[in-house]
Amino acid sequence: MLTEHFTDTHWWIAAVVAGLALATAMATMVDGIRAKLVAGGTIMLVTAACTALRGSGEGSRQALQLYILGTLTLAILRCLFAGWIRRQQELKRAGEPMEALTRRQTWTFVAAMFGVIAGLAFTLGQ
Repeated sequence: MLTEHFTDTHWWIAAVVAGLALATAMATMVDGIRAKLVAGGTIMLVTAACTALRGSGEGSRQALQLYILGTLTLAILRCLFAGWIRRQQELKRAGEPMEALTRRQTWTFVAAMFGVIAGLAFTLGQ
């Protein structure tokens, strides 16, 4: 597909960028500078460590592709649902209960998740 010419170095660079995208997305979900650093840093460290351990030797390219697929999916979904998440955060800050997910919202999220995964898998596939 679009990544046929990628070397292992290209995949590692893409994994770092995807990890930073996820860390940024997760940091926007919490309040306070310290919490943002902890959320983003923890996500980066844990996922990078798991990928590095799994990504050594044979199968490293697949491990990196799966890591990128997972992290970019979560980061893109955070962007797609930014409006709804913002409303929930505003309700929480106002001391009101957050809205419960409706069945339609749940299925919209699931459909969006599958769509993003399929799109990324098509893009990353070889």
